[in-house]
Amino acid sequence: MSVIYHAHVYFLPEQIIAAEKLHARLRAALSTDCWMGELIHREVGPHTQPMFEINFDESLLSEVRALLETQRGELSVLIHPELNDDVEAHTNGASWLGEELALKIHTLSRG
Repeated sequence: MSVIYHAHVYFLPEQIIAAEKLHARLRAALSTDCWMGELIHREVGPHTQPMFEINFDESLLSEVRALLETQRGELSVLIHPELNDDVEAHTNGASWLGEELALKIHTLSRG
């Protein structure tokens, strides 16, 4: 069974236009097998900045990662697997494109 990955693309209020443009570019470029959420304009869960999320199968990881790396501009991106242990997924299992941001790890559950 394959693993599902999440990519969280973060933005600050002053980066909203860049985030909207990236969101539109990604929606057009990503495989239809990827799920992409709308922009969330507030902190949610462990995330300390507004963001939008992309969910995809691990078979698409290199494709999604490469696209985000070339298109993200100044925006930070967290990529992590979906695991039973959310703390592990968001720390040791995670990788960052751009600046690594603080997360509210205390909001996550252990498997």
